[in-house]
Amino acid sequence: MNTDQEKLINAVMQVIETRSHNTFKVEARENIPDEKVFLENKSVVISSLDLSTIRNLNTFDLDDPWVDWIQKGLSYDEQFELKLGFSDLQLLPWNLVIRTPFTFMSKDGQPINAINRKAITRNDVMFFEKGSYLLKASHQLITDYAKEELYSRKIETVERIEENVHGSCGW
Repeated sequence: MNTDQEKLINAVMQVIETRSHNTFKVEARENIPDEKVFLENKSVVISSLDLSTIRNLNTFDLDDPWVDWIQKGLSYDEQFELKLGFSDLQLLPWNLVIRTPFTFMSKDGQPINAINRKAITRNDVMFFEKGSYLLKASHQLITDYAKEELYSRKIETVERIEENVHGSCGW
C-alpha cells in the first residue's frame, strides 16, 4: 500500500473515530437540523419533545418533519435519546418504548425503562439507573425480589392502564 492510500485510510478512520464520540443536542422547539449532523455525530439528544411529535413518531408519520429527520438518522445508524417535554408517562406509547431503538428520558432527566414480559424479575431491573422509571402494564407481575430492588434503588414504577398498553394512548 502506498503512502497516499495509508494517509487516506488514516484520515477516514480518524473521522469515524471522532464521530463515534460526538453527541449532537437539539430542542424540538428549534428548527430541524441538517442531515450533516448524522455524518459528524453518533448520537443525537432531542429534548422538549411534545405529545404530538411523540404520537407522530409512534405512527411513523413522515409528514411530521421531526419524524422524517429521525428516520433519516436511523439510516445513518444514529443513536437517539428522546427527552420528553411533558411529565405524564401514561401518555408515552407502550409500543414506542419497547419496540424502537430509542432511549427515552423523562422531563426530569431520568431514564424510562420497560420490560416486555409477563413477569418482571430482579435480573430485569438490577441494572436500571437509580431514580429512573419503570413502565409496567397492569397485567405484568413484579417479583418480590424485583420490588425490593426497585425500592432500594428508588426506581419509580408507573403502571399503565390496560387500553394504553397496546399502542393507543387515549388521545
